[in-house]
Amino acid sequence: MADRHYRWVVVLYSLVIQAVSIGILIYCFALFVLPWLDDFSASRRDVMITISLFQVGMGVLSPLIGRLFDIYPIRFIVVAGAGLLSTGLWLTHLATALWQVWLIYATIMPLSCALMGTLASQTLVAKWFHDKRGLALGLSAMGTSIGGVVFPLVVAGWLVDIGWRETFTHLALTCLLLVIPLTLIVLRRQPPARPAPQSSGQDMGDYRIWTSREILTTSLFWLPFLSLVPLNMAFGALQFNLAVFARDSGLDDATAAQLISISSFCMIVGKLFFGSLGDRLDHRYLYWIAAGCMALSILLFLTAASYAGLLIAVVCMGLAGGGVLPLMGLIFGARFGAASFGRVMGFVMLNVLFGATAPVLAGWIYDVSGSYVPALWGLLLLIAPALIAMVRLPKPQLQQPVST
Repeated sequence: MADRHYRWVVVLYSLVIQAVSIGILIYCFALFVLPWLDDFSASRRDVMITISLFQVGMGVLSPLIGRLFDIYPIRFIVVAGAGLLSTGLWLTHLATALWQVWLIYATIMPLSCALMGTLASQTLVAKWFHDKRGLALGLSAMGTSIGGVVFPLVVAGWLVDIGWRETFTHLALTCLLLVIPLTLIVLRRQPPARPAPQSSGQDMGDYRIWTSREILTTSLFWLPFLSLVPLNMAFGALQFNLAVFARDSGLDDATAAQLISISSFCMIVGKLFFGSLGDRLDHRYLYWIAAGCMALSILLFLTAASYAGLLIAVVCMGLAGGGVLPLMGLIFGARFGAASFGRVMGFVMLNVLFGATAPVLAGWIYDVSGSYVPALWGLLLLIAPALIAMVRLPKPQLQQPVST
């Protein structure tokens, strides 16, 4: 198969590994909150510390792992990540106290996700695609949402039938048998070598090797990075507390699982929308659309008093959350190129360090005040300055190739 066709196989593969890693670790987490609250006699804040530790670990490890993707074959890195994820899932089912779950989610889980999750997938796509990169990134990012549709429904059934501990063993086996064989088959072929540029143009930026210092001292990085922080914080606070939002509204656990799947389906739509337009439309406009949807979602969560209101809020949250991932790849890929994409996106993933605080703060505010209202208003106020700041987003710049 010619490379121009095989690259779409790579996109499909990246969709699968994201569905497994993100679907299990991120989207199913809200379903495990409820049994952990009961089994470990924990507060909402303490349970939310689990996902925050995971996000902090991701943020710390991603810059280091990102450099590996630019140096070593991604094939072996992903296999290592799948093995670690299966190990972490199996160990979690043995946990007898919440601190043990914290330990696993602070070490093994973030390392495994950094090795085989979004960072690996976006780097693969960036290295395989010169043209149609925005569409490819959007399609690839759909994997996280497909995982968010499939795995919560499956896990919800397993939780009822076999309990949360055996559910983790089933998930470990699923990861082991699906990801490793598929990786060894698909990634036998390396991305095609890029022909030397014949003239100055947009593709010249793909050949520049950015140093860490250059990345961290330019507004090309910091302005979009800081503008994405409020969106990640809002999505984390809403998504990871969605099950308890539903319970507080008088809905049962099955309905909560349905809402999680609905949000994931809407994220698929959001990824397709933002990804397909990313190669043709000003990235600032796309950001404003995503931020507007997220702000509307927060307002609806503040006022929703019924299933219908909560459903509309979840739809808006899913559309906005779906736009964040392709926007990250589009904005930074267009400004830093493919040669240093892994390193740049590793630093971009530091964004989750800020997002990690949101679920814990929201849970803590609820424990103290008995309401999520103060947390939601705080998130809404953070989005407003980011909307204004994105006016100054620099356009993609032509860069001459340099050596390391």
